[in-house]
Amino acid sequence: MPSRDEIVRWYGEYLDACNRRDWEAVAAFVAEQVLVNGETRSRAEYVAGVRRTTMIFPDYRWELRRAVVEGEWLAVHLYDTGTRHWEFLGADGDGSKVETDEFDLYRVVDGQIVEVEGTADNARLRE
Repeated sequence: MPSRDEIVRWYGEYLDACNRRDWEAVAAFVAEQVLVNGETRSRAEYVAGVRRTTMIFPDYRWELRRAVVEGEWLAVHLYDTGTRHWEFLGADGDGSKVETDEFDLYRVVDGQIVEVEGTADNARLRE
């Protein structure tokens, strides 16, 4: 079993790949099938979901604030920022700077995300 520090370092590499928009590297962190908020998704669907965020907010960045590790589970608090360039939940793509908090719970097996439950304060992304 990897140590807490190893898991947090691994997750930092995942976030770095997301922030670099290195979609092949992001995919390497995800199992072929992954359970996302109770729905089974393919690796490609998972990556496409992350990409959608960066299409609406081209400069979107995820920053790790806190992490808690327990066995296969990793809970994270992220601080997210970006600029809204396209419509999102009824808000125009007017170039507004946005920020929000995101909370995710990942199950990681053999170095890959197999399950994630997550939520972000999307209301703040509309402001």
